[in-house]
Amino acid sequence: MSDSNSRGQVNGDGPEPRSKLNLAAKPFMLPSRRTNAAPSSSQGDSNGSSNSSSKIQDIAYIGPTHLPVNTRVWNSISSFSLEDIARTVPPARPAQSQIINVFPSNGPPATASCLKSPFQNPASQTSQFPFGPILLDNGVIQLRLRDSITVDMTVEGSVKVVNGNHNIAIAVSSDTMATAMHHPNGIVFQNGPRVDIAAVDARRKYPYIRFAKMWQKGISLTSARCALIYLVDAAGTRTTSDMISMDMEADYVNQVFFNGVVPAAHNYVDQWQIIRSSSYQLGQEGSLLFQVNGFRITQGGDGLVKISRSNNRCSIRTSPTNGCATVTTNAIHCTASLGTSSHLFVRREERRMHFDGATFIVRNAGHSAGFDELDRLRVY
Repeated sequence: MSDSNSRGQVNGDGPEPRSKLNLAAKPFMLPSRRTNAAPSSSQGDSNGSSNSSSKIQDIAYIGPTHLPVNTRVWNSISSFSLEDIARTVPPARPAQSQIINVFPSNGPPATASCLKSPFQNPASQTSQFPFGPILLDNGVIQLRLRDSITVDMTVEGSVKVVNGNHNIAIAVSSDTMATAMHHPNGIVFQNGPRVDIAAVDARRKYPYIRFAKMWQKGISLTSARCALIYLVDAAGTRTTSDMISMDMEADYVNQVFFNGVVPAAHNYVDQWQIIRSSSYQLGQEGSLLFQVNGFRITQGGDGLVKISRSNNRCSIRTSPTNGCATVTTNAIHCTASLGTSSHLFVRREERRMHFDGATFIVRNAGHSAGFDELDRLRVY
Protein backbone atom coordinates (compact mmCIF):
# COMPACT_ATOMS: atom_id res chain seq x y z
CA MET A 1 0.00 0.00 0.00
CA SER A 2 1.36 3.40 -0.98
CA ASP A 3 2.01 6.24 1.41
CA SER A 4 -0.70 8.38 -0.19
CA ASN A 5 -3.33 5.75 0.48
CA SER A 6 -2.21 5.26 4.07
CA ARG A 7 -2.77 8.91 4.94
CA GLY A 8 -6.07 9.75 6.58
CA GLN A 9 -6.98 6.08 7.14
CA VAL A 10 -8.09 4.64 10.48
CA ASN A 11 -7.97 0.86 10.67
CA GLY A 12 -8.58 0.70 6.95
CA ASP A 13 -12.06 2.31 7.11
CA GLY A 14 -11.27 5.00 4.60
CA PRO A 15 -10.16 8.60 4.83
CA GLU A 16 -11.16 10.64 7.92
CA PRO A 17 -13.61 13.44 7.00
CA ARG A 18 -12.63 16.97 7.85
CA SER A 19 -14.79 18.69 10.54
CA LYS A 20 -16.29 22.13 9.91
CA LEU A 21 -16.46 22.87 13.70
CA ASN A 22 -13.79 24.64 15.66
CA LEU A 23 -12.63 21.97 18.05
CA ALA A 24 -10.67 24.49 20.13
CA ALA A 25 -13.77 26.59 20.91
CA LYS A 26 -15.50 26.45 24.31
CA PRO A 27 -18.55 24.15 24.50
CA PHE A 28 -21.97 25.77 24.20
CA MET A 29 -23.93 25.94 27.49
CA LEU A 30 -27.66 26.59 27.69
CA PRO A 31 -28.18 29.69 29.86
CA SER A 32 -30.27 29.14 32.99
CA ARG A 33 -33.52 30.94 33.69
CA ARG A 34 -33.34 34.30 35.40
CA THR A 35 -35.63 36.27 37.61
CA ASN A 36 -35.53 39.90 38.51
CA ALA A 37 -35.41 39.04 42.21
CA ALA A 38 -32.09 37.23 42.02
CA PRO A 39 -30.40 37.07 38.60
CA SER A 40 -27.86 34.30 38.17
CA SER A 41 -24.24 34.63 37.19
CA SER A 42 -23.81 31.67 34.89
CA GLN A 43 -22.16 33.79 32.20
CA GLY A 44 -18.63 34.94 32.74
CA ASP A 45 -16.16 36.98 30.81
CA SER A 46 -13.93 35.72 28.05
CA ASN A 47 -11.54 34.24 30.63
CA GLY A 48 -14.30 32.27 32.40
CA SER A 49 -14.33 34.43 35.56
CA SER A 50 -17.28 36.33 37.07
CA ASN A 51 -17.37 39.37 39.29
CA SER A 52 -18.25 39.25 42.99
CA SER A 53 -21.43 41.31 42.66
CA SER A 54 -23.12 38.76 40.41
CA LYS A 55 -22.11 35.94 42.77
CA ILE A 56 -23.87 37.65 45.64
CA GLN A 57 -27.10 37.76 43.63
CA ASP A 58 -27.06 33.97 43.27
CA ILE A 59 -28.43 33.86 46.84
CA ALA A 60 -31.96 34.94 47.78
CA TYR A 61 -33.47 35.18 51.27
CA ILE A 62 -36.92 33.67 51.84
CA GLY A 63 -39.47 34.05 54.61
CA PRO A 64 -39.43 35.87 57.94
CA THR A 65 -36.28 34.04 59.01
CA HIS A 66 -34.49 35.08 55.79
CA LEU A 67 -33.50 31.54 54.84
CA PRO A 68 -30.74 31.69 52.17
CA VAL A 69 -31.41 29.64 49.01
CA ASN A 70 -29.65 29.26 45.69
CA THR A 71 -31.71 30.99 43.01
CA ARG A 72 -30.87 28.53 40.23
CA VAL A 73 -31.77 25.53 42.37
CA TRP A 74 -34.99 27.22 43.49
CA ASN A 75 -36.06 28.02 39.92
CA SER A 76 -35.53 24.42 38.87
CA ILE A 77 -37.60 22.82 41.65
CA SER A 78 -40.26 25.38 42.60
CA SER A 79 -43.17 26.97 40.76
CA PHE A 80 -43.16 30.07 43.00
CA SER A 81 -41.43 33.14 41.70
CA LEU A 82 -38.67 34.60 43.82
CA GLU A 83 -39.86 38.08 42.90
CA ASP A 84 -42.79 37.74 45.31
CA ILE A 85 -41.34 35.78 48.23
CA ALA A 86 -37.62 36.56 48.33
CA ARG A 87 -35.21 39.39 48.83
CA THR A 88 -31.70 39.76 47.45
CA VAL A 89 -30.30 41.99 50.19
CA PRO A 90 -28.88 40.11 53.21
CA PRO A 91 -30.85 40.71 56.44
CA ALA A 92 -29.48 43.40 58.69
CA ARG A 93 -28.00 42.45 62.04
CA PRO A 94 -29.83 43.53 65.22
CA ALA A 95 -29.07 47.06 66.20
CA GLN A 96 -26.73 47.53 69.13
CA SER A 97 -29.26 49.90 70.69
CA GLN A 98 -31.41 46.90 71.62
CA ILE A 99 -28.89 46.22 74.42
CA ILE A 100 -28.97 49.18 76.74
CA ASN A 101 -25.65 50.32 78.16
CA VAL A 102 -26.64 51.61 81.56
CA PHE A 103 -23.19 52.75 82.65
CA PRO A 104 -21.57 54.32 79.56
CA SER A 105 -17.95 55.23 79.82
CA ASN A 106 -16.46 58.47 78.53
CA GLY A 107 -12.90 57.43 79.26
CA PRO A 108 -10.16 56.79 76.70
CA PRO A 109 -10.07 53.50 74.79
CA ALA A 110 -8.40 50.56 76.46
CA THR A 111 -4.71 50.00 75.94
CA ALA A 112 -2.81 46.76 75.75
CA SER A 113 -1.44 47.19 79.27
CA CYS A 114 -4.95 47.66 80.63
CA LEU A 115 -6.21 44.47 79.01
CA LYS A 116 -3.40 42.47 80.59
CA SER A 117 -4.06 43.77 84.09
CA PRO A 118 -6.19 41.69 86.49
CA PHE A 119 -8.84 44.42 86.45
CA GLN A 120 -10.46 45.87 83.36
CA ASN A 121 -12.08 49.24 83.92
CA PRO A 122 -15.44 50.11 82.33
CA ALA A 123 -13.68 51.72 79.37
CA SER A 124 -12.07 48.42 78.38
CA GLN A 125 -15.17 46.33 79.03
CA THR A 126 -17.35 48.30 76.64
CA SER A 127 -15.29 46.96 73.75
CA GLN A 128 -16.39 43.40 74.65
CA PHE A 129 -19.82 43.74 76.24
CA PRO A 130 -21.92 46.46 77.90
CA PHE A 131 -20.78 47.49 81.35
CA GLY A 132 -23.50 47.23 83.97
CA PRO A 133 -26.88 45.47 84.00
CA ILE A 134 -28.71 44.90 80.73
CA LEU A 135 -32.23 43.70 79.89
CA LEU A 136 -32.59 40.47 77.91
CA ASP A 137 -35.44 39.61 75.58
CA ASN A 138 -37.06 37.30 78.16
CA GLY A 139 -37.21 40.06 80.79
CA VAL A 140 -34.18 38.86 82.76
CA ILE A 141 -31.76 41.46 84.11
CA GLN A 142 -28.22 40.31 83.43
CA LEU A 143 -24.91 41.58 84.78
CA ARG A 144 -21.78 40.38 82.99
CA LEU A 145 -18.61 40.38 85.04
CA ARG A 146 -15.01 39.51 84.29
CA ASP A 147 -13.68 35.98 83.81
CA SER A 148 -16.88 34.64 82.16
CA ILE A 149 -19.12 35.13 85.20
CA THR A 150 -22.70 36.31 84.69
CA VAL A 151 -25.40 37.18 87.21
CA ASP A 152 -29.07 36.95 86.18
CA MET A 153 -31.92 38.44 88.20
CA THR A 154 -35.69 38.66 87.89
CA VAL A 155 -38.08 41.32 89.09
CA GLU A 156 -39.49 38.84 91.62
CA GLY A 157 -36.05 38.54 93.26
CA SER A 158 -34.63 35.21 92.09
CA VAL A 159 -30.94 35.13 91.19
CA LYS A 160 -28.70 32.88 89.09
CA VAL A 161 -24.90 32.89 88.86
CA VAL A 162 -22.98 31.15 86.07
CA ASN A 163 -19.22 30.55 86.25
CA GLY A 164 -18.34 29.77 82.65
CA ASN A 165 -14.71 28.90 83.35
CA HIS A 166 -15.64 25.83 85.41
CA ASN A 167 -19.22 25.00 84.30
CA ILE A 168 -20.74 26.07 87.62
CA ALA A 169 -24.29 27.37 87.97
CA ILE A 170 -26.17 28.39 91.13
CA ALA A 171 -29.76 29.60 91.49
CA VAL A 172 -31.89 30.74 94.42
CA SER A 173 -35.63 31.36 94.13
CA SER A 174 -37.21 34.66 95.08
CA ASP A 175 -38.55 33.30 98.40
CA THR A 176 -35.27 31.39 99.09
CA MET A 177 -37.31 28.20 99.53
CA ALA A 178 -35.60 26.51 96.57
CA THR A 179 -31.91 26.29 95.69
CA ALA A 180 -29.97 24.48 92.98
CA MET A 181 -26.29 24.05 92.20
CA HIS A 182 -24.66 22.40 89.20
CA HIS A 183 -20.97 21.70 89.77
CA PRO A 184 -18.44 19.32 88.19
CA ASN A 185 -18.54 17.39 91.48
CA GLY A 186 -22.30 16.92 91.43
CA ILE A 187 -25.80 18.36 91.54
CA VAL A 188 -27.70 19.71 94.55
CA PHE A 189 -31.41 20.50 94.38
CA GLN A 190 -33.23 21.77 97.48
CA ASN A 191 -36.97 22.34 97.44
CA GLY A 192 -38.54 23.06 100.81
CA PRO A 193 -37.54 20.44 103.41
CA ARG A 194 -36.16 18.03 100.80
CA VAL A 195 -32.64 18.04 99.34
CA ASP A 196 -31.63 15.77 96.45
CA ILE A 197 -27.92 15.18 95.83
CA ALA A 198 -25.94 13.46 93.08
CA ALA A 199 -22.15 13.27 93.50
CA VAL A 200 -19.54 12.40 90.86
CA ASP A 201 -15.77 12.70 90.83
CA ALA A 202 -14.81 15.73 88.74
CA ARG A 203 -11.31 14.30 88.25
CA ARG A 204 -12.84 11.12 86.75
CA LYS A 205 -10.54 9.00 88.88
CA TYR A 206 -13.48 7.13 90.40
CA PRO A 207 -16.35 6.28 88.03
CA TYR A 208 -19.01 5.94 90.73
CA ILE A 209 -22.19 8.00 91.00
CA ARG A 210 -23.66 8.37 94.48
CA PHE A 211 -27.10 9.66 95.42
CA ALA A 212 -28.59 11.00 98.64
CA LYS A 213 -31.87 12.51 99.77
CA MET A 214 -32.38 14.57 102.90
CA TRP A 215 -35.99 14.52 104.05
CA GLN A 216 -38.11 14.41 107.17
CA LYS A 217 -37.26 10.76 108.00
CA GLY A 218 -33.50 11.19 107.73
CA ILE A 219 -31.03 10.71 104.88
CA SER A 220 -31.46 8.07 102.20
CA LEU A 221 -28.40 7.10 100.17
CA THR A 222 -27.42 4.70 97.42
CA SER A 223 -25.00 4.23 94.56
CA ALA A 224 -25.58 3.68 90.86
CA ARG A 225 -24.05 0.19 91.20
CA CYS A 226 -25.93 -0.64 94.39
CA ALA A 227 -29.28 -2.44 94.27
CA LEU A 228 -30.34 -1.32 97.75
CA ILE A 229 -31.26 2.04 99.26
CA TYR A 230 -30.21 2.77 102.84
CA LEU A 231 -31.72 5.12 105.41
CA VAL A 232 -29.73 6.83 108.17
CA ASP A 233 -31.99 8.07 110.97
CA ALA A 234 -32.06 8.16 114.77
CA ALA A 235 -32.16 4.33 114.90
CA GLY A 236 -29.03 3.88 112.79
CA THR A 237 -28.51 2.61 109.25
CA ARG A 238 -30.84 0.15 107.57
CA THR A 239 -32.35 -0.63 104.18
CA THR A 240 -35.50 1.11 103.09
CA SER A 241 -38.09 0.82 100.34
CA ASP A 242 -37.98 4.55 99.71
CA MET A 243 -37.02 5.74 96.23
CA ILE A 244 -34.43 8.33 95.21
CA SER A 245 -35.40 10.09 92.00
CA MET A 246 -32.56 12.29 90.73
CA ASP A 247 -32.45 13.12 87.03
CA MET A 248 -28.88 13.77 85.94
CA GLU A 249 -30.10 15.41 82.72
CA ALA A 250 -32.57 17.83 84.33
CA ASP A 251 -31.85 21.55 84.46
CA TYR A 252 -32.60 22.23 88.11
CA VAL A 253 -30.90 25.63 88.05
CA ASN A 254 -33.32 27.17 85.57
CA GLN A 255 -36.26 25.45 87.25
CA VAL A 256 -35.41 27.24 90.47
CA PHE A 257 -34.54 30.52 88.77
CA PHE A 258 -37.82 30.80 86.82
CA ASN A 259 -39.98 29.40 89.62
CA GLY A 260 -42.89 31.79 90.18
CA VAL A 261 -41.86 34.09 87.33
CA VAL A 262 -44.69 35.17 85.03
CA PRO A 263 -43.37 35.95 81.52
CA ALA A 264 -44.18 39.44 80.22
CA ALA A 265 -46.29 40.20 83.30
CA HIS A 266 -44.55 43.53 83.88
CA ASN A 267 -44.16 44.70 80.27
CA TYR A 268 -40.52 45.41 81.15
CA VAL A 269 -41.48 48.61 83.00
CA ASP A 270 -40.29 47.28 86.34
CA GLN A 271 -37.12 45.92 84.76
CA TRP A 272 -36.18 49.31 83.34
CA GLN A 273 -36.85 50.95 86.68
CA ILE A 274 -34.53 48.46 88.41
CA ILE A 275 -31.79 49.02 85.84
CA ARG A 276 -32.02 52.81 86.05
CA SER A 277 -31.90 52.76 89.86
CA SER A 278 -28.84 50.46 90.01
CA SER A 279 -25.41 51.80 90.90
CA TYR A 280 -21.78 50.74 91.03
CA GLN A 281 -18.52 51.71 92.71
CA LEU A 282 -14.88 51.10 91.91
CA GLY A 283 -12.83 49.86 94.84
CA GLN A 284 -9.21 49.20 95.58
CA GLU A 285 -7.12 46.60 93.74
CA GLY A 286 -9.57 46.43 90.87
CA SER A 287 -12.68 45.49 92.86
CA LEU A 288 -16.20 46.31 91.70
CA LEU A 289 -19.38 46.82 93.72
CA PHE A 290 -22.86 46.76 92.16
CA GLN A 291 -26.21 47.45 93.81
CA VAL A 292 -28.92 45.92 91.61
CA ASN A 293 -32.46 44.87 92.55
CA GLY A 294 -31.66 44.64 96.25
CA PHE A 295 -28.54 42.53 95.66
CA ARG A 296 -25.03 43.53 96.64
CA ILE A 297 -22.66 42.11 94.01
CA THR A 298 -18.90 42.43 94.40
CA GLN A 299 -16.00 41.11 92.35
CA GLY A 300 -12.48 41.31 93.69
CA GLY A 301 -9.29 41.80 91.78
CA ASP A 302 -8.74 38.01 91.76
CA GLY A 303 -12.16 37.46 90.16
CA LEU A 304 -13.96 36.18 93.28
CA VAL A 305 -17.66 37.09 93.10
CA LYS A 306 -19.81 37.56 96.21
CA ILE A 307 -23.57 38.10 96.09
CA SER A 308 -25.76 38.86 99.07
CA ARG A 309 -29.29 40.13 99.50
CA SER A 310 -30.00 43.20 101.59
CA ASN A 311 -32.10 41.16 104.04
CA ASN A 312 -29.26 38.59 104.40
CA ARG A 313 -31.54 35.74 103.35
CA CYS A 314 -29.07 34.33 100.80
CA SER A 315 -25.38 34.45 99.99
CA ILE A 316 -23.54 33.16 96.90
CA ARG A 317 -19.82 32.97 96.18
CA THR A 318 -17.84 31.61 93.25
CA SER A 319 -14.30 31.96 91.95
CA PRO A 320 -13.03 31.64 88.37
CA THR A 321 -9.58 30.49 89.52
CA ASN A 322 -10.12 27.41 91.71
CA GLY A 323 -13.72 26.49 90.81
CA CYS A 324 -15.10 27.01 94.31
CA ALA A 325 -18.80 27.69 94.83
CA THR A 326 -20.84 28.43 97.95
CA VAL A 327 -24.54 29.06 98.46
CA THR A 328 -26.15 29.74 101.82
CA THR A 329 -29.81 30.34 102.64
CA ASN A 330 -32.01 29.83 105.67
CA ALA A 331 -32.69 26.28 104.45
CA ILE A 332 -29.34 24.99 103.15
CA HIS A 333 -25.59 25.51 103.13
CA CYS A 334 -23.63 24.02 100.24
CA THR A 335 -19.97 24.31 99.22
CA ALA A 336 -17.95 22.77 96.38
CA SER A 337 -14.48 23.19 94.94
CA LEU A 338 -12.00 21.72 92.48
CA GLY A 339 -8.27 21.08 92.57
CA THR A 340 -6.41 19.46 95.44
CA SER A 341 -9.27 20.11 97.88
CA SER A 342 -11.98 18.92 95.50
CA HIS A 343 -15.17 18.26 97.44
CA LEU A 344 -18.93 18.66 97.69
CA PHE A 345 -20.56 19.45 101.04
CA VAL A 346 -24.25 19.92 101.89
CA ARG A 347 -25.78 20.77 105.27
CA ARG A 348 -29.42 21.15 106.20
CA GLU A 349 -30.13 21.47 109.91
CA GLU A 350 -28.40 18.46 111.55
CA ARG A 351 -28.18 16.44 108.33
CA ARG A 352 -24.89 16.57 106.44
CA MET A 353 -23.22 15.05 103.40
CA HIS A 354 -19.54 15.18 102.48
CA PHE A 355 -17.93 13.92 99.27
CA ASP A 356 -14.24 14.19 98.37
CA GLY A 357 -14.32 12.39 95.03
CA ALA A 358 -13.61 8.97 96.53
CA THR A 359 -15.63 8.60 99.74
CA PHE A 360 -19.26 9.58 100.17
CA ILE A 361 -20.43 10.02 103.79
CA VAL A 362 -23.74 11.19 105.28
CA ARG A 363 -24.35 12.08 108.93
CA ASN A 364 -27.65 12.32 110.76
CA ALA A 365 -28.74 12.05 114.40
CA GLY A 366 -25.29 10.96 115.57
CA HIS A 367 -24.96 8.17 112.96
CA SER A 368 -22.77 8.06 109.85
CA ALA A 369 -22.73 5.83 106.78
CA GLY A 370 -21.54 6.01 103.20
CA PHE A 371 -19.53 4.46 100.39
CA ASP A 372 -15.75 4.10 100.29
CA GLU A 373 -13.34 4.43 97.36
CA LEU A 374 -14.33 0.94 96.15
CA ASP A 375 -18.04 1.82 96.27
CA ARG A 376 -18.66 -0.45 99.27
CA LEU A 377 -21.10 0.49 102.02
CA ARG A 378 -19.46 1.60 105.26
CA VAL A 379 -21.21 2.22 108.58
CA TYR A 380 -19.20 4.40 110.94
